[in-house]
Amino acid sequence: MEFRIDTEDQDDGGEALPSLYRWLYGDEALERTTEVELREAAPEEGAMGGAWDVVNVVLTHATALANLALALAAWRQNHPSAPPLNAHANGTTVTVHTDDPEAVRRLLEALHSPDSGAEG
Repeated sequence: MEFRIDTEDQDDGGEALPSLYRWLYGDEALERTTEVELREAAPEEGAMGGAWDVVNVVLTHATALANLALALAAWRQNHPSAPPLNAHANGTTVTVHTDDPEAVRRLLEALHSPDSGAEG
């Protein structure tokens, strides 16, 4: 499964996503089951180029979802002033406000569900 993670709030000088990328890339539990890249987002219609970075995460098998949830929750715990994260997959978006690993896991699992758009 592939996730695209971004944030609308860039009040941190654009440091949240590069910080998240470094956190996920360095997570030992994710390194064997996950591909993590920092990319330039697709440009808005009429724009010359992408304005925001996105963290692209590809899970190589289902058990990696729990590890991703733990890593996202740990990052949010260590970055309490970080903006909410938007996770996109399969045409659906969930917004992560919490640092509770179980809540983050449920939100990411909602991306599999056709009735998502959850927040937490």
